[in-house]
Amino acid sequence: MATQVKLGKGIASLIQDTPVAAQQAAIKAKLEEKPKKEMLADGNALMIDIASIRMNSHQPRKIFKEKELEELSESIKENGIIQPLIVIKDEDGFELIAGERRLRAAKKAGLTQVPAILKRATDREKMVMAIIENVQRSDLNCIEEALAYYQLMEEFKLTQEEVAKKIGKERSTIANFLRVLKLPRVVIELIQKDLLSFGHAKVLAAIQDRDLVINLASEAAQKQLSVRETEELAKKGKSRSKTKARLTFLDDKLDQFRQKLEQTTGYHFNLKSKNNGSGAITIKFNNEAEFNDIYEFLLKK
Repeated sequence: MATQVKLGKGIASLIQDTPVAAQQAAIKAKLEEKPKKEMLADGNALMIDIASIRMNSHQPRKIFKEKELEELSESIKENGIIQPLIVIKDEDGFELIAGERRLRAAKKAGLTQVPAILKRATDREKMVMAIIENVQRSDLNCIEEALAYYQLMEEFKLTQEEVAKKIGKERSTIANFLRVLKLPRVVIELIQKDLLSFGHAKVLAAIQDRDLVINLASEAAQKQLSVRETEELAKKGKSRSKTKARLTFLDDKLDQFRQKLEQTTGYHFNLKSKNNGSGAITIKFNNEAEFNDIYEFLLKK
């Protein structure tokens, strides 16, 4: 007959298995010991019906990856929800403040009830709690995080400094996130698909030339360039962009000179410039008589 190995209480507590049904029963039993009024007090945990929970309109996270939800769902089936959701009471039931990913996974796992902590909060506090909970988990993409900061500033008239203080970040960090929102839509989509990181986004956001930004973003995503490689490519691109701008300006200036020469002399001119700054002025003629006229005109001058 096999002898059962007994573990110490400390080790046993680390590896104990708590199935969903047992977890729910334990929380229900604990709640039944308290009066109903106390159950709804701020900060207490309770089991609530999933159907009674309304999603939070201020949720910063907009993209939920199906594969990650499936993995979390399987984990919940096996172990239950370890970290309770955060909700507030409203007229129709409860509004979710934090834990939408867990709630979605719980629905996939077939749960009808979830553990939740009840809070009392104003609209402003709800948004701040939702953002802080998500930001602290560090798995928002930088576009979602930037939109969350922007929403805080717009709806509650907060400054970057005030947002930084509430979130616990430097003001410059908030500024960098907000700058990313100014990128072209096609670049933002690459970031949302995780083809570009926040580091890539910061490099691209520092470039003024929109076409250059789009080209660099596409190349960085296709070739899976690092942030450093993208930065080096951006420096070369900026240099080419400046040269192109200078040559474009010079071409426009040469065209003005050409028009003035033709109006003054009555002859046709062609002015060309090269990348190194050199160029040529060509006077056109259609026949020998016109050439003689130009020749005499130039000698007189």
